[in-house]
This record gives sequence, C-alpha cells and structure tokens, in this order.
Amino acid sequence: MLHYAGYTRRIGDVDSGDTIMDYMKQERERGITITSAAITFGWNDHRINLIDTPGHVDFTIEVERSIRVLDGAVTILDAVAGVEAQTETVWQQAARHGIPRIAFVNKMDRAGAGFGRTVREMRARLGCRPVVVQIPVMESLSSASSTASDTVFNGVVDVLTMEVLRWDSDSKGAKLTKVPLDTSYPDQSLFQEAVRARTALVEQLSALDEHIIELFLTLEDHMAIEAKDLQAAIRRLTLSSTIVPVLCGASFRNIGVQPLMDSVVDYLPSPDERPAAVGRMADGKQVKIGNEGAKERLCALAFKVIHDARRGPMVFVRVYAGQLNERAQLWNSTTHSKERANKLLQMYAMDVEEIPHIARGNIGVILGLKDTRTGDTLLDAHDPRKGLALSGIKVPSPVFFASVEPLSTSDEKPVEEAIKALIREDPSLGVRVDEDTGQTLLGGMGELHLEVAQDRLLNDFKVKAEMGRMRISFKETMRGLGVVSVVPSWEYDREILGKRARAKVGISVERMEAQEDQQETPTPVEDSPKDDKSTSPKQHGKGGKVTQAKEEEEYHHHEEHDGNEFVISLGEHHAASTDDRATLLKVRLTDLELFGADSSPAAISACVSGAVTEAIRLGGNLSATEGGSNSVLLEPLMDVRVEVAEKDVGTVIGDISGTRRGRVLSLDGHSSDEESQAAAESEGEFLVYAPPDTT
Repeated sequence: MLHYAGYTRRIGDVDSGDTIMDYMKQERERGITITSAAITFGWNDHRINLIDTPGHVDFTIEVERSIRVLDGAVTILDAVAGVEAQTETVWQQAARHGIPRIAFVNKMDRAGAGFGRTVREMRARLGCRPVVVQIPVMESLSSASSTASDTVFNGVVDVLTMEVLRWDSDSKGAKLTKVPLDTSYPDQSLFQEAVRARTALVEQLSALDEHIIELFLTLEDHMAIEAKDLQAAIRRLTLSSTIVPVLCGASFRNIGVQPLMDSVVDYLPSPDERPAAVGRMADGKQVKIGNEGAKERLCALAFKVIHDARRGPMVFVRVYAGQLNERAQLWNSTTHSKERANKLLQMYAMDVEEIPHIARGNIGVILGLKDTRTGDTLLDAHDPRKGLALSGIKVPSPVFFASVEPLSTSDEKPVEEAIKALIREDPSLGVRVDEDTGQTLLGGMGELHLEVAQDRLLNDFKVKAEMGRMRISFKETMRGLGVVSVVPSWEYDREILGKRARAKVGISVERMEAQEDQQETPTPVEDSPKDDKSTSPKQHGKGGKVTQAKEEEEYHHHEEHDGNEFVISLGEHHAASTDDRATLLKVRLTDLELFGADSSPAAISACVSGAVTEAIRLGGNLSATEGGSNSVLLEPLMDVRVEVAEKDVGTVIGDISGTRRGRVLSLDGHSSDEESQAAAESEGEFLVYAPPDTT
C-alpha cells in the first residue's frame, strides 16, 4: 500500500525483515507483527490513517485498542487456512465496537487456496453476510504434463465493472491492465462465472437495498444496472454493517492491492459518517461527542503509549472533537490531573513529523504527558466538564506467568522502573508478588508475549534480570484431625557474620478441621495463658546496678513483644518443611527463653521456624526417625472450564483425567458454529454466492 501510494520506493518483505510497519527488532527477527503501528498516507484525494495490528492471539490488546479508535477495518483472511480461531476473536472485537468491515482473502497464489470455501466459512463461522465483489482468475498451466488441478492465480475479475484486472510482475504490480469481460473474451467459462457472480450480487443487494430493487424492476436485467449504483448500495450497506464486501488477491505477488485501497475509500466511512462518540459525566449522564462541528471543545482518547529512549513516553491519541494544538494545557479526566502537550507528532511507523495541531477525526502522538495511560480521556484544561470520560479500552487479564529476578540488589530499582514502563506500554501485562513464594511474577497473554517482554527488558531497557518459571506453592499439614505435636524445647544457636544469635522456645502445633466456606485456613499463632509461668522469659547474663537491671528488664520485655510479632508473621507464612505455607494448623508458643543481646528478633524468628518445622515433621509421633515425616503435602486445586471442538473431546478428557489427575465434573453441549448458524438463520434468508475452487 505504501509503495503504490508513493510513500516508499521499495516494497518491504516480512520474511526479509525490512518492512516499514514492522520496525521493532523483535518483529523483524520473528517475521510477525507484535505491536500496532500507525502511518498516514494519501490515496485518491483521501487521507488514510492506517493502523497495522498483529494477528497473533498473544497480542490481542493491540487489536482491541486500535479497533476502539478506528472508523473501519480490513480483515485479512488466509485463502488456505480460511477463518481461523483468532479471526473469530478479532471479528467479535470489531462487532462489539460496531466497526464496518471489508474482507480481503490473501494468499490466493498458494497451493490449496480456496476463495469459495473461505466465503462460506465467513457466513458459517462469523455469522456475517459476505458479498463477493471480485472473483479470482485461475488459469491452467500450459505445460503438457500439467493436470486439471494445476492452476495458477493470475488476476481478479471486478464483478461490478465486469473487467479482468491483471498486474505486471516486472513493475512489481505498479502497472495494472483492465480488459472488458464480455462474450468476446477468450475464456468463456470465466465470463459465465462472472455473470453468475454479478447476478448473485444484484439479488443480494436487492434484498437489502430499496434503490437497487427499484432499478432491477425497471431494467429487468442483472447486467444492466450500472457499477456506480451497485457501488453506492454496497457503501450504504457496509456503513450500516449489514454486509461485508469480499475481495481477493496475493500480496506477495502484488496482485489485488490497488483495488483493495480503492475499496477502503469507496466502502469504509470517514469520521463524519460514523455515529457520534458517547461520553459519560461523573453523574452518569451520557453526552454525545463530536456532533457540534468546529466550535466544540477538545475531547481525545489516549489509546496507546510507547516508551522512546530519547523522546520519553509517546502517547497516541484519537481526536473526537475540537482540535488539539501544540503546547496546549490538557485535563486528564480519568486520573483527574493536568497535562501539557509539549509537542505533537505525525507517525510514519518509526519515523515522525512534528505538526502544529491534530484535527478532529485524526490520529497523532503527544510528547510530554506524564501520567496519561491507555484508555484515558483528554479534555481542554478550561473545559467545565471535568468529569467527562469516553468509554475505556477493555484489557484482558494475564493468563501466563513467569518470575522476574534482579541479578543484584542494585538492579532492583531499574528492574522495577522498567517493568512499570513496559506495563504502561502494554496494559495486558501485569506484575504481582506471590505471597507464598515471594517471587515477582510478570503475567501476559502467552509464552510468546512473555518472551518478547523479556527480550525488551534486557535489550531495550538494558536491565539486568533473569526470567524463569514461577514456583507453585504447595500447602503442608499434619496427618489426622485433632493431632497435637509438641516440641517442649528447641534451641537455636548460630554465629552469623561474627555475631552470635541464640534463642530457645517450646512449641505446640495442633491440626484443625478445614472450614467448608474457606479453601485456605491461616495458621494462627497463640501465646500460652498468662497465668502459665512457662511463658515468662528467662534471662541469662551479667548482673549490674538496679537502674541497669531495670533498663535490661524493660528491654527484654520489648524484645519479647517484638519476638512474638515475628513468630506470628513466621507462623502464617513459612511454618512448613518445604519453605512453603503451612495450613490447617494452630501454633501455640509454650516457652520462650532469651539470652540477652544475643536474642535478637531475627534469632527468635529462626528459632520458632525450626521448632514449628520439627513439630510438623513429628506430627505427634515423638518416635519418628530423623528422616521420616508425618506431614502431608496438599496440592493446589484449580477450577477450569474448557471449550473444545466435539472431535477433540475424548483427547482432552483423557489428558485431564489421566496425565493431569483431574476430575471432569460435567459435560455441557456447546457449539459456536451452531450458534452462529442459528443467529444467521434468525436474521432472515441470505443466499451466499461462492465461486467454485480449482485447488
């Protein structure tokens, strides 16, 4: 598109890693689109703001936030694979925002390509009304050894104008020839198929558009209706999301690109043709945005943030009302903070152009915003509607996790700042600290998502960290309800960095019954009753003056208080032999003996930890050997819902029941294809035309 629009002199190749839109190092290495990229170019006296979005499921947030601000979409389908699972996801995202769409069936030059099959799948799986406006020109090879199935894709037929379009390979598709398709055309089978396609097109439009049915009743000939009338009807029905025009081509061989760009101008809406955006005030009142013309105050939506090492945060915005000027004072109604637009940029993938303003309906980038994030609403700082906010962007929750560990203490702060910047760019990433294991976990939408995040942390943000697997926390308890395990005396005596640490405690651990309304019961830690003399701390050390003895007594009283606090914290989190959390246990402190300054809070904590671990190991059996254990590990249980095709049900059940030792609770019949077909039938009869496939 960019080459034919005159933006670039060369055509990039995904496999070679030299495309303009896939500019990130990670994208060029993997040959896929990872982040959405915006560019502006002209075509047929129209300005087009193009956003190229990824097709991989791990980067679905890029599609979601791009669709939120677009006026129309082009869905690229693989002629060999047809409608894929991610195609359905993206289609539902566009439908949720009411975005008009056209479809382009790509890779028609591949073996096994099926244009007709793909059109039928669109009706069955997407539930839309596909209207074929082009059919492929498939020609047999001229060699004597070729069979009937040896065909090659050489062009397309424009069903509206009844012309055969062919592209010159020497000019890389820049030269396009059009030949009328009529009764004198050499390939009469192609002409007959084109007549069937145009007849089906007119009948489909007649059932949905009053103007076309009037023309047909007047002319009584499918071929007599002019192309401009059909084009106008297709535009009306596309803008209302009633139909989806379907085109075909092979972008690798530069076939079908210019007609696709023409279709974007002819069939997709301009900002003025889209319904007014709806904002919501703080009191819940809805307000229409962008229908008052040039006099309306500024209202824009931040839909993407990227971090640039030289420019800082770059915030992508779509202006819905008014005009955004350079150095304007802004009000972020989402965070309730003031911002300043230091510079405005027009993006050309990785290249930029500084501009004085961003007009209504356009997309641009703001430099200088400090607190603005994806989904925030920006208003004029003097706008009295401080609580006005546009609908935000739906962010999916992370489903895959990996641990992030700084290599040293000095690396903790840079790693933390880098993760914050990464999450500001990609809100589908998430970070949390696991309470059980103490690991810092970075969450994403899949393994590839986390792999790219790791690559960016190390190479783009230059931090020193390692990413690995998250540890699964097992629970531990004693066997048998009501079991009491007693460790009457446990002493801790170590020398750490030249300083002695010493304490002595007695511990009692009791197994409790699990509560039905709780999946996890915390481990309480209690002192013995106050009248039990065993709980009074025994002091060991040198004597002294009365005043000194008083001070020492007060110090040890404070020490005991801090020690018990540490014991409680330790019992709740680390009272287990596997350094994981114990559960269903009541821990009672029966004795505490201190040794002056040697009995620091850390020493008391370590002593109690060892005593509780020993009590759990004994499990009430004082004769247990040193290597034996009367404790039991409790594995985590997950409640999982699986949606799978009927043909794979047996395989999935076998994996759950056998390999993963799970239990299937119920099987519910559910078929998205059947639902789509039922929804399609409820919309009324719609006859789908799909040309026969030759491969």
